[in-house]
Amino acid sequence: MTRSKPLLSMHPELSSVRVYLIGLALGCATGVDFWASAMMGVAGTHIRGGVHASPEDFLWSMTSYAAAAVVANLMLRRLARDISYRGFTLAGLAIAGFGAVLCALSRNSLELSLARAVQGFGAGGLFAASRIIIQIAAAREERRPLFIGFSIGSMGLVALAPWITAKLVESADWQMVFVLQGGISLLTLIFVLATYPKRLTATRAPWEVDVQDMDWVTVVLLGAGALVLLHGLGDLRFYELTSSPSVVLTPIVGLIFFAAAFAHLHGHPDPWLDPKLLLGRRFLVGLTFYAIYYFLNGLWTYVVSTMLQGGLGFTFQTTGTVLTTTGLIGFAAAMAFTFGSTLLVGTRRYIAIGYLLFAGSAWLLSQRMMPGASIAVLLPALAMQSLTVPFILMLVAGLTWADFNVDDFAHGYQFKNIVRQIASAGGTGLASLWLQFGEVLARTQLIAKVTPFDFPQGIDQTELARLSQLIDQQATLVSTSNLFALLAFTCVVIAAIAVVQHALR
Repeated sequence: MTRSKPLLSMHPELSSVRVYLIGLALGCATGVDFWASAMMGVAGTHIRGGVHASPEDFLWSMTSYAAAAVVANLMLRRLARDISYRGFTLAGLAIAGFGAVLCALSRNSLELSLARAVQGFGAGGLFAASRIIIQIAAAREERRPLFIGFSIGSMGLVALAPWITAKLVESADWQMVFVLQGGISLLTLIFVLATYPKRLTATRAPWEVDVQDMDWVTVVLLGAGALVLLHGLGDLRFYELTSSPSVVLTPIVGLIFFAAAFAHLHGHPDPWLDPKLLLGRRFLVGLTFYAIYYFLNGLWTYVVSTMLQGGLGFTFQTTGTVLTTTGLIGFAAAMAFTFGSTLLVGTRRYIAIGYLLFAGSAWLLSQRMMPGASIAVLLPALAMQSLTVPFILMLVAGLTWADFNVDDFAHGYQFKNIVRQIASAGGTGLASLWLQFGEVLARTQLIAKVTPFDFPQGIDQTELARLSQLIDQQATLVSTSNLFALLAFTCVVIAAIAVVQHALR
């Protein structure tokens, strides 16, 4: 009886089942980061109340995580050279779990922000580490089994996060959100230990890394730049530019830090991020499409959550159920792409189709923004947007990295994940800023239409409160509808650009 051909030629000792389990472990490691971000987004209001933080103070807990994640991605390749990507993953999971426990023990916004920074430093580099391991462990034609498990762990399981978070917050204290995150980190660490091949073991222990050899100038410049830039983008939701124009200076200062960091890296003999490897035309075009997707995704997530709860009055649990349903639809589309991507021809055309789907979803929602709109009315449009994942993310990913060797891939993917954090924050900030201005304008117009003649018998306090709430709801719906309409037009323009560009094909 002849032995079947191994799925991974570089690891012939691994059985087929083991290979699929490794892919699932890679996805679960990535999911630790995604779970932390998704649960924080869904349960943010409850957590903010638990630590008695103002919205401005609570913002630091969001940006400290993202900034620490940027630093983790920056240090990834350098640390993996000493402790391997397997060792980096194990260390990251341990730090992320410890950070989650610290979050659960936090009593105020300062403690929570510091704890989230620890969690972000551990979890922030896991996505890039997992993708680089796939590049190292398998030849291009052998990666599908790994990607199947990776998609299940990073998208399928994470799609459950909104629903689980809503259930958890409604039935327990806010601390349980972080207890669950810590438990997920621990279980994933055990899973990684049991499945990852031994050839990825560390060359030295994490505590043996020579920290004196670290490029601390880059760490400080990029870390500070990320924190200032991300916090400045997030701050846009709390201030109006007309009354506080200085709020724009903060993101600009962050960009200055980034420019100084890359100027330093350009002259470094062994840069952690090699700028020369990041200037290829295919990579820059792919990175642009990446940034556009994450920007729009950050914007979309913020607006949809605001629409469902603030505009349509859905309960926290209903909102979680809707977001999980659309996430599972996106996961199904991603799995279909994993099995059928070889059948797609005319790459630019399919990227354009993805953005046209996005445009159609946004336009349908813009037409359905009215009080009393049911889930049945909204779900088809939301589901259409979730179907865009394989077209405008996975397809771009496969094309962007086509010409990269393993070492260059590590440089590029580090930088890609740094861009992901910034683009997502930028999308959220812009969405919040738009809704602020839009709601003010809509509220002013709605109030102007209310006259004393509408209440000839006068109006009591109860009726006044009801009217005020109705105007606020209508203002949110009008502002959201306008933003969706603008987003639809923008996606059509991006689709046209995708068709005429020649770098990704």
